[in-house]
This record gives sequence, structure tokens and C-alpha cells, in this order.
Amino acid sequence: MINELPDLVARVARWALGAQYRIVTAESCTGGWIAKVFTDVAGSSRWFECGYVTYSNEAKARDLGVSWRTLKEHGAVSEPTVREMAAGALRVTGADVSIAVSGIAGPDGGSAEKPVGTVWFCVGRRVAGAPGAGGAGSDVSVAAGAGGVGSGMSLAMRTGGAGAGDVAGVGPIAAAGPNIELLAEGQLFGGDREAVRRASVHRALELVLEFEKRG
Repeated sequence: MINELPDLVARVARWALGAQYRIVTAESCTGGWIAKVFTDVAGSSRWFECGYVTYSNEAKARDLGVSWRTLKEHGAVSEPTVREMAAGALRVTGADVSIAVSGIAGPDGGSAEKPVGTVWFCVGRRVAGAPGAGGAGSDVSVAAGAGGVGSGMSLAMRTGGAGAGDVAGVGPIAAAGPNIELLAEGQLFGGDREAVRRASVHRALELVLEFEKRG
């Protein structure tokens, strides 16, 4: 997997440059690793805007506008939280594409409900006239282990706009603008802390490239 990261970054860079997109990252468990692999590439300032490492709940709320209600009801490692992180990053920066990651890399911090290796992702982008933009979005079931890097966890991918009523505590999402497409996914990764974090970076880049497929 380590050898594939430069290839994935190169693909993201080509796509972002071609579409004239600027990307922002909102990371928790990956600790800025996605921003690092982006800035390892010469010329990344042409498409990479900035990165947030919002490790604490306070940082998620203060810097990205994640609602305390969402954090209290769903926890930092949850689909609603990463959706608000991704939308909040778009709102506060004006960037075109966002990548949000929050998970439990271990070796402790897990629970029966959210074991070590649980990671939630959300990627977002601004689109003009996206299907369902401004609406509640649609839900699509995805098989566990999609992308070949996760196992043992049911995944939920949501597409569509980010209007009021989309998730609990939608303030930051609604404020980001009506024409926003969000893709969210949960994974359960095996291995030690290093392996979980690396797999998370890998999967986050793959999810960004889902937008490339959508055009």
C-alpha cells in the first residue's frame, strides 16, 4: 500500500489541476498525513489550499464548526461528524474539495460499538447544479470492505446536496452553500496504529478520486 500512495497523490493532483480545484484537508486520526503526502509533491501549492488537524472535539467545533450536539449524540468518530467536518472545511476556506477523516487508530480508545480500527471518511466538493443539490441527499448501500482495504463493517455512502435536515446539527453544512456533494464512508481496518493510519490515508485518496469518476 505504501508504494501506491505517490500514484494516488499524482492522480489527485492531475484531477484537481484539470478541474481547477483547490483541496482542503480536515484530519483527526491521520494527524496531517494527508496534507503531508500532498505537500511532498512539488507544485502542490497550485491545487492544495491548506490542512486542519482537528484532533480534539474542541478543535472540531472551533475550527470547522462541527456542532456540539453532533459530537455529543454521535461522537467524534461518526458519519455525522465527518460530514460536518468536510462541509465546515469548505465553508471556512472557500476551497472546492474537502477531505475529512476521524477514527480510532489504537492501541486503546476502542469500544464494542466502535472498535480500534474504526474510521469514518467524508469528501465534499462544490458543484454547480448537482443532482439533489440543496436537498436531503440519497443513501446508497456499499458492501463492507469496499476498495479492498477494510473488513467487517457495514458501510454507508451518501450522495447529494447538503441542505437543512440532512443530518443532525446541519448548521455548518447549510452554511457551506447549497451546491455541495458529500460522500461519506466508514471502514474497519486491521493492524497496529501505523497500519490503520496509513490505510486511512490510502482510502481517503481513493474516495477523492470517486469525484473524478463522477465528472
